[in-house]
Amino acid sequence: NAIAGSGAVGGCGIIQGPPGRDGRDGLPGPPGTGSLSFTDSRDLKEDIEGDLSDIIEAAIRNFTEEKTRSIAQRCIGLGSTSDQAAKSCGEIYQCNSEATSGLYWLTTGDEESVYIQQVYCDMEAWHCGVKGGWMRVAYINMSQPEAECPSPFRLVTSPKRLCGRASIATGGCSSKTFSTHNISYNKVCGQARGYKYATADGFHGPKDINSYYVDGISITHGSPHKHLWTYAVGQSDDYNYPDHNCPCAKFPGPSPPSFVGNHYYCESGNTGPYEYQFYDEPLWDGEGCGAGNNCCAQSGMPWFCRALPQEVDDDIEVRNCAD
Repeated sequence: NAIAGSGAVGGCGIIQGPPGRDGRDGLPGPPGTGSLSFTDSRDLKEDIEGDLSDIIEAAIRNFTEEKTRSIAQRCIGLGSTSDQAAKSCGEIYQCNSEATSGLYWLTTGDEESVYIQQVYCDMEAWHCGVKGGWMRVAYINMSQPEAECPSPFRLVTSPKRLCGRASIATGGCSSKTFSTHNISYNKVCGQARGYKYATADGFHGPKDINSYYVDGISITHGSPHKHLWTYAVGQSDDYNYPDHNCPCAKFPGPSPPSFVGNHYYCESGNTGPYEYQFYDEPLWDGEGCGAGNNCCAQSGMPWFCRALPQEVDDDIEVRNCAD
């Protein structure tokens, strides 16, 4: 703030005066050109979100590809050696649905105790509506000349090679427990073949799962016994022996115990009056039952299939029983 005035010496000059007060604020200027409109802001937001989405999708895709490669690498030769032991036959089948049936290495246990063993995996058969991945727990085929009966079953050599109870002098059961190697399962399937001998009484025995409740084969798991399946033998499919026939016979015999329910097959192999032994017709094959009964009409024969309510790793016990 400078002012002009007359100098004392008679010349004209400029001197610096004291500071004046601030001037008023000016009027608002016109709109600038650097701000974002609503449309521009939305587009920028979408660009940012799009970039993040691409990054997330790429990360997920890379993770999935890495996981797929890891699974593929583990699947190569899975179960073929003890160093590449699988967790189950099912895991091997999931890796390779073209795998053939045969011996494979499985591992069970935890970090403190690991068990590795070789088992037979059935990769081609359909059971319980499921193809492949089945672990064989028990296999006794007495039609093979070299086959032996596992202890304590008794070898019968005539008129056929069969496995019978250790003693037929009194009622009771001969039992063999088969290991599942601590492999968890929730389905069990199987097949049995037998022949009628002496007086067969179906479900005439005590209604106790721990006793000889059946003339035939009892299959259970765990301890205490939990029922899986029963193969029962009756006296005749079409003659009137009400205390000794199968429940499905023309003249029905006693019903199975409640713990058996409908999980059983029953047949006599004999369409006629009582015969002491009957080796002409194998039992539980769904054939040769004659007319007037339902013993060969049971669904699924000759195989049984049992689905459990939850996974277990119990061993499986097979008992040959008679009263």
